[in-house]
Amino acid sequence: MCGRFVLTQTAAQIEALFAIMPLEGGLAPRYNIAPTQPILMIAAGYRREPGSNLPDRRAELVRWGLLP
Repeated sequence: MCGRFVLTQTAAQIEALFAIMPLEGGLAPRYNIAPTQPILMIAAGYRREPGSNLPDRRAELVRWGLLP
């Protein structure tokens, strides 16, 4: 599997682009992300109560790769 890619944006740029809460521990640009390494995933936010000011999206670290 050839699935390498790069992440050139800073944590602040990603937070602004996707309107997510600030990322814990920061996020540095990475130029050789390979399978089995942790990557940032943006997903739909958790279910909210009416009137909540939480963002519509959330960010999580997940393992990049294929599970056979």
